Amino acid sequence: RSDAAEAAATPSCILAGADDGSLCKFDSRSNERVAVVDLDGAVQDVEASNALPMLTVAAGDQVSFLDHRTLALIRAHTMTSINFRNEGGASLHPAGDRFIAGGADLWVRVFDFETGEERECHKGHHGPVRCLRYTPDGQTYATGSEDGTIRIWKTHPDESP
Repeated sequence: RSDAAEAAATPSCILAGADDGSLCKFDSRSNERVAVVDLDGAVQDVEASNALPMLTVAAGDQVSFLDHRTLALIRAHTMTSINFRNEGGASLHPAGDRFIAGGADLWVRVFDFETGEERECHKGHHGPVRCLRYTPDGQTYATGSEDGTIRIWKTHPDESP
């Protein structure tokens, strides 16, 4: 059984991100805090991967990837073109090789997971990007904006269907 499947099979975990930059993990059975990590700034977005034992967190000027059990830092990338001080988010591709991020600047960016290098930049919204998520198969991703639009993007736009 994979770590992600094991985490999904134990629904007693509650995650809470806060404006003070903390991400806390609680055991809902005991109501006790079992782990906490301090991040770069106010937590705007947290995603639990279905495919990998990781959390993706957008906070302050960083996208951080944490072990879903211990909240130990696996990798963090400082975003020079985006910040998550007021809005925005990030999503990890199911293969774990790339992630998407967006925020107040209206652009949706694709980054390399290992290096944090920007691979692609897309314009499609007329308001700040509020949320982003890959589909479970990783073929597309959706973004939502303050302008009321939802966009569906191909992960590999140059490939034919």
